[in-house]
Amino acid sequence: MAYRQQKERPSRLKPPCIDPLDRFGLVSKGDESLLNHKTQEDYFNTITTRYYALAGPPEGQARDKDGLTTRLASLSLNQGTLSAAQINASSPGMPPIIMAMRKLREAIVASSRVDDFAKTIYVFIVRTTILLGHPESYHPALLHLIRRIHSTGLLSKEEETEFIGYYILDLACRQHDLANAFGVRNTYDHRSGRVDMALMALVHGNWVLFEKAKVAGNTYEKRLMEWAGGRMTDRVVQCLGKTYLSVSKAYVEQCTGMKWESLKDSRKLLWTCEGQTVVIKQTKKI
Repeated sequence: MAYRQQKERPSRLKPPCIDPLDRFGLVSKGDESLLNHKTQEDYFNTITTRYYALAGPPEGQARDKDGLTTRLASLSLNQGTLSAAQINASSPGMPPIIMAMRKLREAIVASSRVDDFAKTIYVFIVRTTILLGHPESYHPALLHLIRRIHSTGLLSKEEETEFIGYYILDLACRQHDLANAFGVRNTYDHRSGRVDMALMALVHGNWVLFEKAKVAGNTYEKRLMEWAGGRMTDRVVQCLGKTYLSVSKAYVEQCTGMKWESLKDSRKLLWTCEGQTVVIKQTKKI
């Protein structure tokens, strides 16, 4: 008996729109589709394309024809790839990118890949997530870059100094672990005037020297030093309180880097402001 072939009717349902960053899962959750090296490279280009669409490409650099890989390993140390005041880890569109970076990191480690491409990925992740202020991303990436990739000789002397310096600053500024910071400095025989200046400032509570270190530091060092900004502001307030009976409002704002109203509210100061003068201690009238 012959059957009449029926023409397939087009489905009325639209195919689901899947974000390219969501195509793969975490290796730690059992998804092994990112273990292929070519797939990793394609996924990396997807990540960087999305990232630079939000943050903008590095100044003076244009997109290349076959992706962004060729220019990512040498992001400028003094020109940030984003406006730190406008974009951070919680900005719209950024969380999926950060999660994609984690997926790629896990895939690189699981596939035991240690080559120039792996180095490029980790350099990119460390630098971008430092700017985004996301230690959950840059801290493990820094450790892998220093302990695993650096041991194969893939990092140049300049890169070694740069990333070990970031690790030291993260220990000292964010984790408030000066002992380990000096330990890492001695272990790797790290020598950097800017990093040493920041360490000495933190040890002695020298906020003037700390500001000099921030001015001298590159984009990423400045961002890492911001983690210690609150402690140094407290130190400034302590010094002003012990030194002056009254001081100009402009000077207080210059030293702390904060507006007077914000400083008073955040530190719960009992100081008063009379015109353009901040009264720290009231003198007794005789």
